[in-house]
Amino acid sequence: MSSWYSACMLFESEVDDQSSEEPLCEESIRLVKAVDVDAAKAIANSLGVELEHEYSNPDGRTVRWVFRGIVELQELCESEIVSGTEVFSRMFKKGQLDR
Repeated sequence: MSSWYSACMLFESEVDDQSSEEPLCEESIRLVKAVDVDAAKAIANSLGVELEHEYSNPDGRTVRWVFRGIVELQELCESEIVSGTEVFSRMFKKGQLDR
């Protein structure tokens, strides 16, 4: 039987001629359905590579969005995805909020 997983994926931008600047990063949370956590990780990794893309910015520089990996993978407790279903959560102390 398959379960739903939320995959928190990390992407990083690379811009031609801007290697000295701190790169822009994106965390994207995607849902994947898999038979177990190992399969979910493999699916999420494949999806991350598929989502890599590049384009020219207004300055004519090439911007590449590169998949850097899975930050966190969580199995969802619910068997059915409906409006309001929690797909990701984390616990932290108030002073640790860094996002």
